[in-house]
Amino acid sequence: MDVSALKRDLDGLKLDDNPAIVQQKSRDFYWYSPVLKQQLDHVTGDLIVTPKTEAELIRVLAACHRHGVPVTPRGSGTGNYGQAMPLSGGVVLNLAEMNEIKSIAPGRVVTGPGAVLADIDKATRAHSGQELRLSPSTYNTASIGGFIAGGSGGVGSINFGGLRDFGNVLRLRVVTMEAEPKALELTGEDLHKVTHAYGTNGIITEVEMPLTAAYEWVDVIVGFDAFLDAARYGNALACQDGILTKLITPIAAPVPQLYFKRHQKFFRKGQSICVVMVAQHGLDAFLAFTRRAGGEVMFNAATATPEEKKGLPPAYELAWNHTT
Repeated sequence: MDVSALKRDLDGLKLDDNPAIVQQKSRDFYWYSPVLKQQLDHVTGDLIVTPKTEAELIRVLAACHRHGVPVTPRGSGTGNYGQAMPLSGGVVLNLAEMNEIKSIAPGRVVTGPGAVLADIDKATRAHSGQELRLSPSTYNTASIGGFIAGGSGGVGSINFGGLRDFGNVLRLRVVTMEAEPKALELTGEDLHKVTHAYGTNGIITEVEMPLTAAYEWVDVIVGFDAFLDAARYGNALACQDGILTKLITPIAAPVPQLYFKRHQKFFRKGQSICVVMVAQHGLDAFLAFTRRAGGEVMFNAATATPEEKKGLPPAYELAWNHTT
């Protein structure tokens, strides 16, 4: 591995070998796990390279292949399991600046891999009242390329399933790492070769994702004395096709009381909950269904006072697996 020669070959591109920056960009949220913290705490790359175009990225991959330098792609680094960490050193390929939102059309959007999901939704909502079908709970910071390469589903999956379900990714453009890198267009069955592969077999340079109608979503938390009641309620709510929801998350006590610090004031001791995002126009129907199901509305963002809502994270940050 000849990093010095690599730097000379990549003259003119955005490079950073400041040890503090390299270490920062070599990490994700692995340290939430005591096991991974012990295993990965020492891991760092040798160089951060930030391409702005596919042509620059191809130049980087060809040079790294030529000099035997490992490459680890990085989106926003919001993963929890070390997916974006350079286990063998080398180049951390920072894709944050390949973030162009290239086109928006009925039912689809085309972007670069570094586009942040919240920014995509902001653009598609303004353009034509559309939004992404699925997003991780790290919606405000995660990149679309990182979500596809390292994620599996999340907010919206109650309606559309997971990322690997057919139709939830429309097309990917991927560049291989070899002496002469190739740009491949993948659709259909071939998408499964790249989704949730962490960039190990190719670097995503363009994404085409499906869109759905955008709604105003209301955060609601429903309380139950028993977790099984919360789970049964969530399942029954998911089967109500006439009530449009985006998130249904049953959570057993004492998790809400112990960990949802800013929402604690809304819960009773021993109470299990179901966290819901419901379309505003369906809120009355949702509340009627909830009353009939025996649920107790503990928090309703539509009726909460500004003081009650002050400092609260969005409902999707209370969802399963959200730590970052």
